[in-house]
Amino acid sequence: MKLKKSLVVLVSGLSVISACSSNSSNQTVVPEQNNVQQVSASATRGEKVVEIKLKKSKDDLMALNIKGFDLFGFDNKAKTIRARVSQDEETSLKSLNLTYKVMPEKNMTSKGLMTGYMSYAQMKDKLQALADKNPNIASLADIGDTWEKTQGKSPKNDIWCLTITNKEKKTKTAKPASLFIGGMHARELAPPEIMYKLAETLVSQYGKDPAITELVDTRDINIVPMVNVDGRIQVEQGNNWQRKNTHGQGVDLNRNFDSYWNYQGLKVPSSWIGSMTSPGSETYSGTAPASEPEVKAIQNYYNVKKINAVLDMHAYGEMFFWPVGYSDIPVPEAAIFKDLYENSFKKINYSGGTSLSLLYATTGSTDDYGYVKHKALGLGMEIGESFRPSYQEVETMWTQLKPGLLYIIKKSNIVL
Repeated sequence: MKLKKSLVVLVSGLSVISACSSNSSNQTVVPEQNNVQQVSASATRGEKVVEIKLKKSKDDLMALNIKGFDLFGFDNKAKTIRARVSQDEETSLKSLNLTYKVMPEKNMTSKGLMTGYMSYAQMKDKLQALADKNPNIASLADIGDTWEKTQGKSPKNDIWCLTITNKEKKTKTAKPASLFIGGMHARELAPPEIMYKLAETLVSQYGKDPAITELVDTRDINIVPMVNVDGRIQVEQGNNWQRKNTHGQGVDLNRNFDSYWNYQGLKVPSSWIGSMTSPGSETYSGTAPASEPEVKAIQNYYNVKKINAVLDMHAYGEMFFWPVGYSDIPVPEAAIFKDLYENSFKKINYSGGTSLSLLYATTGSTDDYGYVKHKALGLGMEIGESFRPSYQEVETMWTQLKPGLLYIIKKSNIVL
């Protein structure tokens, strides 16, 4: 994002991710061009990263989140959390009696994309090429606009979905549909690459690999490699820390879904909502459920198809999540989710459980929305050991993740 706590609903809006780091010396710098004002606004916190020693993990994490810290890199064993801090936030750490040390996040000093990564424009072209060369099994659709496009600022910023299925292979009923999502948070570079590699593998190995051919014949696979296009372009232009979209100070798209948004409908202390209502926070949830066009694009796709399984991929931390993120009470289908985990990502030593059991409470998230509103297999992942791994590390991750992702496609015929 272990599930043996008291049957209580706990919530907070924390945004923490498991730690580690990577390194690479090859960088491709994309010059800053547009939206300089947004880059400056999102960079006001600076780039000083500290590792905080926690005394009482859950209590300390909640306190830090309520104060709006940009948290990531949680290490449960070491009881540490990383944060990008301002001078005022350093003072706040001292007031909380928490000790810390400076520990820069690797690969953040070289601006833009590193060698091997594709830009948004390159991704779009590659997806179109897959569809054009394989029209019997692949089609590309524009499923929605970004915030900047709705404002007339970036007319080419669309959200693209590649659908992969054998169009000539008819079935008596609709083929089980799955939805794979990447690039919800702009600074997390690996997920869009893994999503594209999944699409490319399904298309290129069709008719060659019997298992993949069977999946494409019998399943309806939908892949959205990059949801937060505006934010991603900010990263391409040098704002490596951009996480949210570019609406004002930005909205965390993974807190904006219409599923107990801001814990509405749940009995929680008002203080627990904390930074989710603060526009400057990295977990700011927006002005209303699904206020952001990027979120509407994903939610509307459930009206296009009956989605049986959705997997939203993030970075970083090597974790696999299932519903629900705001409670430690197991859902009725918990055994199904555990079986999915044990036959997929547990095999590569990923931790598995709800967001609350592994890290922190969440609500308004992509995976919870699929489960709560549409009874889909709502799944989430944190992959890798850094926001900006070298591309060689991405290749290694893909080799490790491929069997589990194909297994999720296979099991998308499960009906909850």
